[in-house]
Amino acid sequence: MFSTQADYMESGPEKIYSLKAGAPSTRLRQKCADLVQKATLSLHKLEKCPEAFMYGADPGATVFRQELAKFLTEQYGNTVNHEDLWVNAGASQGLAFIGSFLFQSGDVVFAEEPAYYIGLRALRDDLAMNVIGIPSDSDGIIVEEFEKLITEHSDKLQPPTEKKPYSAMLYCVPTFNNPTGSFLPGERCQKVIELLRKHNILAFCDDVYNLLSYTDGEKPPQRLFEFDDKSNADYKGNVISNGSFSKFLAPGLRLGWMEVPERVLKVLKTCAYASSGGCFNHYISCIIAIALQEGLVQDHLLMVRKVFHSQLNTLCDALDKYIPCQFSYQRPKGGYFVWVTLPSKVNCEKLYEICRKKYFVEFNNGSRFAASSGKFKNCMRLCFAFNECEIIEHCVKQIGLALKELLNC
Repeated sequence: MFSTQADYMESGPEKIYSLKAGAPSTRLRQKCADLVQKATLSLHKLEKCPEAFMYGADPGATVFRQELAKFLTEQYGNTVNHEDLWVNAGASQGLAFIGSFLFQSGDVVFAEEPAYYIGLRALRDDLAMNVIGIPSDSDGIIVEEFEKLITEHSDKLQPPTEKKPYSAMLYCVPTFNNPTGSFLPGERCQKVIELLRKHNILAFCDDVYNLLSYTDGEKPPQRLFEFDDKSNADYKGNVISNGSFSKFLAPGLRLGWMEVPERVLKVLKTCAYASSGGCFNHYISCIIAIALQEGLVQDHLLMVRKVFHSQLNTLCDALDKYIPCQFSYQRPKGGYFVWVTLPSKVNCEKLYEICRKKYFVEFNNGSRFAASSGKFKNCMRLCFAFNECEIIEHCVKQIGLALKELLNC
């Protein structure tokens, strides 16, 4: 009835089962629909409901940002100030907004590698920026390699101006990384901040998985934004935390937020694009403000974490059971994905073709996550969020059969 990016899975002669799609399952999206319906009814009973249909304040309605700040403060375990929040229409729009407004074509973007492939495409193809990959390991960005690359490309860093206050961008997913599931340890975070300040670089952190932590009773890892401490003598504001409701409510809401430093906020307030239409998703943000006030989002998040944790365990158990060759992966403590490294002789593009055509399952090829070609050809990203446990096990079993065929074992 309503066209979606997943329509192709059921449009052919055989249904395609996907470990590729990075979204909540149909069951969880229905629970989100119930949440939105309840909050919408509450909103429409308010005397001031017509204000939800007006142009919103540029950074977002104060009540939404206040409720969101309370929610994030509780979830993160450290204070989030509502005045630092700017509402976006999802994380992708946040990246496009900042990339086009604070930077220009040809500007340098240092990107951890592997990295979210559509983020790389947006920066490289849509915004025509100069994307330079930073090597990473199981703990994320290798800071020493980042520093070497800054030195190597120092002649390409732009002098700051009033409208373009940063010399370059760092694009990263430091918490429960897409695709690897890793998180950047505190010691590395502090060293990254030192480099950002020294070289006037803005870190744009896609923090869309931060709240999906599966360590019971523990707060998620500290976000990089928190390490950029305002009380430091050399503080200037070098980090944006780009968040979204897409991963734990539903992507169709197209609602997220950016936690920004004052010098970014100062420039955003001059943006005609933001002023023309006001808040990028005012009506939905008003609904979610009510859902936050009524505790609906908090309860939903607790439920989602339990479901995703179970599905993560199913995926990892299936990998251990069905993959017929030597391989490695790191069981993540949060997020959506497991990054699998197969023997170097395995070409995952060929494996994908076999899986798709003969076994009717799909995954993301590792090579898509490279900032430059020729890397991660023997890797694949598997998502455990989109399917129920029995489908996840079925998919991994089929991938195992395809691997046997590819390797003649």
